Amino acid sequence: MEKRSRVFLWGIGLIIGVCLLGGPARADEDPATYRVAVNLGFQLEGQVYGQFRTPVYLLEPALDNLLISVEARRAPDAVIRSYVRFRDQKTGTWTRFHPFDTEFHFADPHPISAYQLLFIILDLGKGQSAIARFTAQGRCLGEATMTELLKTPLAFQPARPWPKPKIVSREEWKARPPKGEYKYHTPQKIVVHHTWKPTASQYVGAATIRGIQNYHMDDPNTGWSDIGYHFLIGPDGVIYQGRPEQAVGAHCPPNTTMVGVNVIGNYDAGQDPITPDMEKSLIELLSWLASTYKIDPRTQFYGHRDFSPKSCPGDQVYERLPQYRETVLANIGELKPH
Repeated sequence: MEKRSRVFLWGIGLIIGVCLLGGPARADEDPATYRVAVNLGFQLEGQVYGQFRTPVYLLEPALDNLLISVEARRAPDAVIRSYVRFRDQKTGTWTRFHPFDTEFHFADPHPISAYQLLFIILDLGKGQSAIARFTAQGRCLGEATMTELLKTPLAFQPARPWPKPKIVSREEWKARPPKGEYKYHTPQKIVVHHTWKPTASQYVGAATIRGIQNYHMDDPNTGWSDIGYHFLIGPDGVIYQGRPEQAVGAHCPPNTTMVGVNVIGNYDAGQDPITPDMEKSLIELLSWLASTYKIDPRTQFYGHRDFSPKSCPGDQVYERLPQYRETVLANIGELKPH
């Protein structure tokens, strides 16, 4: 008989990470309908093989988006495999167990009412490995919204390429390595965010980016495998590479096919002004992404608020999105089919 597991529910308030130089590094994340952090404590020591299965976790209400992140400690010779399965809300049937490394993104128009995790450890060296904990955050966007978001956009062919702008690499801003392997996707949409906090005045270059990464990876409410965004742009116009844009991010459900671009500052009405340097870099980056991945700027550029009750990316940026769409289209053009 399925049994609901006891989990440690964390409060809505988020623990704010701190930048190297003292400024808060938070970023305006999505509010989750469902959020849990579960300490598992599965350990394997002095043995070659171990298998661990969690209880079934019920979802009330059902969700059509769920991000699961696992924190594990591997012995030098150990191989850890993570798996997750889901129960369809309507039919009650279970999926097979889907393999993943440290982060799994569920996104489907048909909601799920439960999930369960399975872990397998193989260690010929008989060292000490552990599955310490996992976090899960989820929402329900609705069947119509999910169907629209997950369908393949109409084909778009840019008339000309756009040069890649100068981007500070992960090595240059001293990023931590991800906790595990990425899941890859084909970029089809671009979602623009603002950090909200840190504000523009709290931005201190690469230290701010490291602070946001630390918050995303270490906060008990997130625990993601890496920084959630693909690109971040400072008020000084400097562009930083977050996750590779070909990897699924953690910035806006359903995340898959979406490239997350975050401008650092609070761009709600009456707050930080949009600097010319930042705006120029944003347009250059959007133009390069659109030309490289054949993304139609007229229909596939979004603000985070299009999928969230948040004000992100702030009124100032959001109200300029139509202008950015037009500028990018003018930059890259369009080849019309004959």
